[in-house]
Amino acid sequence: MKTIKIELSDSDVNFIHSLQREENGFTKEAIEEKIARERRHSLEEILKEGYQATREEDLSITNDFQHADLENL
Repeated sequence: MKTIKIELSDSDVNFIHSLQREENGFTKEAIEEKIARERRHSLEEILKEGYQATREEDLSITNDFQHADLENL
């Protein structure tokens, strides 16, 4: 684990205090949430690219089974 130093505006610090939270805990939680959000976004982009890359193949497979699906109605 590594310790970092950051500067916050007085209004941000006052807001954190109004929540009756410690700066360190609040800041650590906020950073962890932002990192998790960025990781999810990166994964979503990778999945989106994958879906787009196989679009034509997926459509072809769907069309191949179109009649089989209608037989079960």
